Amino acid sequence: MRSLSVPFVLFPLVLLLTTGAGGVAAGEPPPDPLLHRHLCAPDPVYSLKEGEVLIPILMYHFVGRETLERDGHSLSRFNVTAADLEAQLLLLQRLGYHPVTVGEIAAALEGKATLPDRPIALTFDDGWREQYDVAFPILRRYGIRATFFVSTSFIGYPRFMTWEELAEMRDAGMEIASHGRKHVDLAEADDREAWREIAGSREVLEEKLGVSAVSFAYPYNAYRKGLPALLERAGYQVAVGGGGGPVQRPERRYYLRRMEVNGLQPLWTLVSRLPWRGAGTSLCLPEVEGAQ
Repeated sequence: MRSLSVPFVLFPLVLLLTTGAGGVAAGEPPPDPLLHRHLCAPDPVYSLKEGEVLIPILMYHFVGRETLERDGHSLSRFNVTAADLEAQLLLLQRLGYHPVTVGEIAAALEGKATLPDRPIALTFDDGWREQYDVAFPILRRYGIRATFFVSTSFIGYPRFMTWEELAEMRDAGMEIASHGRKHVDLAEADDREAWREIAGSREVLEEKLGVSAVSFAYPYNAYRKGLPALLERAGYQVAVGGGGGPVQRPERRYYLRRMEVNGLQPLWTLVSRLPWRGAGTSLCLPEVEGAQ
């Protein structure tokens, strides 16, 4: 694990992750008891049907947007502070999660690749400027690859990333994928308009970045019958929406479920939704697991 220089708000988590639940240095804030309780709870038990797999996919929008923060805290569910993102990555790293891209999930669901133990995907929607300015440097420091779903018609406009920035992220191992052209609600669009959004955005990504996008994210997580056929015809292998938990079904590869990371909620709420926790690791020492 790399040497960390972290903001004060991360100290309790760093103490928990580096020393376990025991021994807190004098003058340092104690670890969050709710975080420890959920972290050290047994892993959830899932009754998986044939073919179902556990792959949590996290969904982010804004990261570190100053107008949505006050005194180091987020004012919006759609904004995660830089400190909170770093805390989440630190935790996932210590719990043994292995970040993958959505494209790699698609290959695995088709039997063309094997995912690592404890796979997880981090996804960022829309192409906001802060995803390059704030999230990208943090991801690089942790050696984590993620998937960025961009609405191609907005790239280069104020508050959005540029094509040059997306190319830099592509070269650093990030997956640049489609979120349509103009962030249209495809559940309300007819097939002709939906095709322009789905196929047109893929063509632009190929032209501007030289990438053959295999992953798509539904704007507003909006879905209707007929969209998977259009996505498959356009050349996509997988699509993601909303809907919660980590259980994925290969036959539903054109609507994999994502878990929104809510910027107003504390870290333990994310831990409570993860399929693999810290019980049995050095984070949860036996002699203190029952401590209040």
